[in-house]
Amino acid sequence: MKLIFSQNSIFHLYRLGLVVTGITKKKYRLRNGEEMKSLIRYCNRSDNTSICRQYDAFLHSLEPEMLTEIEMLTGSLLKETKTRLVG
Repeated sequence: MKLIFSQNSIFHLYRLGLVVTGITKKKYRLRNGEEMKSLIRYCNRSDNTSICRQYDAFLHSLEPEMLTEIEMLTGSLLKETKTRLVG
């Protein structure tokens, strides 16, 4: 599956990577598809407030079709989050 993001969502994904790197010291290269997916999976499971806030901003920047792709990638997307994002 190839994820194609808008400029806005790329910006939020980049910021998400910076937040995670600052906390975990692990760098994720967004040009590498597997590392990008790993970052998204990690953030989906995180309880860290800073990561959750930025992950939420990333999810808000996605089109509804991409939310479905992210849900398939992570294995879950909280129903409440999806309802809030999509409507």
